[in-house]
Amino acid sequence: MSRKTLTAVIGIVAAILVFLKDQFGLSIDAAGFATSLGLILAYVLFEAKLDLRKIGAQIGKWKDPKFWVALASPIITALNNALGWNLPVETINAVLGAVLSILFGLAFKKTKTDPVRTASA
Repeated sequence: MSRKTLTAVIGIVAAILVFLKDQFGLSIDAAGFATSLGLILAYVLFEAKLDLRKIGAQIGKWKDPKFWVALASPIITALNNALGWNLPVETINAVLGAVLSILFGLAFKKTKTDPVRTASA
């Protein structure tokens, strides 16, 4: 589907929504809806393929402890605000720092080699 076709389809949908809004007194924001729909479709049809390739090229990030802690930080902060946990930022940082230390400790423990064995080999 070309971008011209996509734009034409979105224009038709917007025109239909404007007509329905006027006829039935709906509270639909046709311009906002059409713009949102256009952005979503453009992303899915054109950019999502490129983004999936970028994720596939960096598959090692899924095993990186820094990635998971960086992902957990905004999630915990959002949950703290949304659910009213009222945890201080210092507590969140301390918990995530401890988790990061444990994960890095485990990662380095796996890659650590014994210098006595490597020198005698």
